Amino acid sequence: MPRAFIAIDIEETVRQKLVDAQHRLAATGAQLKLVEPENIHVTMKFLGDVPDDKVGAIADSLRKAVAEARQFEIEVRGVGVFPDLRYMRVIWAGVAKGGDSIIAIQRNIDGGLRKLGFTPERGFVPHLTLARVKSAAGKEKLAELIKSMANAEFGTTRARAVELKRSTLTSKGPIYDALARIELG
Repeated sequence: MPRAFIAIDIEETVRQKLVDAQHRLAATGAQLKLVEPENIHVTMKFLGDVPDDKVGAIADSLRKAVAEARQFEIEVRGVGVFPDLRYMRVIWAGVAKGGDSIIAIQRNIDGGLRKLGFTPERGFVPHLTLARVKSAAGKEKLAELIKSMANAEFGTTRARAVELKRSTLTSKGPIYDALARIELG
C-alpha cells in the first residue's frame, strides 16, 4: 500500500536557487528539517496510504483531470510560512505566476478523486515546501530572514506533467518515485 501524493516537478535551475535559500534558512540556527533537494516540488494533493488496487484508477482519474491542460510557466517567488510567523510549522516558496493554472488543475484532480472516495482540499495554496520547523528555538532570527525573503526571486520553471508519486519513508528521509506521469499538452 503506497503512501502517495500528486505533484508537479520543477527544473534544476530553480531547484538550485531554492537549495541556496534552504542554506540561508539553516544558517539562522533554527531547528529545521530541510526538504531534500530532489524532493522539492509543487504538491497538488496528498493522498496518504493508497491500496495497490486503487493506483490504476487514480492514474486514470489524473489523465482525465489534466486532459485539456496545457504546459505553462510557474514563476517561483517569495518565502513564507504556514500557518503564520508566530507559530511556524512549514516554510515554503511561493508561486507568483502560474498559480491560477495550478489551482484549476488541482480542482479538476479533486473533482475526479472525489468519485474515488478522496476528500477535496480546502484552502489549497500553490507552494513548494522548503523545510519543516522542528521547535521554537531560533524562531526570532528565522522570522526576520523569512520576512526579508518575502519577494525573493527563484526563477521560472515549466509545468510539463503531473505525477502520481510514491513516498517511501526511510530513516534518512522520504524517497519519491513516480507511479504515473501524465504529460500536459
